[in-house]
Amino acid sequence: MYDDAWVYGKARVYRDARVYDDARVYGKARVYGDAHVYDDAHVYGEARVAGNARVYDDAHVYGEARVYGWVAGRAHVYGEARVYGWVGGRARVCGNAIVYGVVTGNAHVSSGTVPRGTVRDRTFGERCPD
Repeated sequence: MYDDAWVYGKARVYRDARVYDDARVYGKARVYGDAHVYDDAHVYGEARVAGNARVYDDAHVYGEARVYGWVAGRAHVYGEARVYGWVGGRARVCGNAIVYGVVTGNAHVSSGTVPRGTVRDRTFGERCPD
């Protein structure tokens, strides 16, 4: 943990994972492997960020979401969503969605699988609640 970053509650950061800048990890969240959480990013609830994942900018990962890829910008990943690819912009990935490709812009993905490729400014399933 570096800079003004915070890890609190029952949250844990272990192995070679790093939390720095103004990032926050709290609740029962876990960050591990070689994962990095930085800038103003937040990881909370029972979320997991693992492997070589990156969560940065003003991104939020929460609920029971799992991130093994990258989440950036003002994107939110929550519910039981899984990210193996990249989510950015103001995108929302929620519910039981699985992302292997890129979700960006104002896209909302709430169900199904986004294969390799890009989803920009579209909705898959229902719109995610804000």
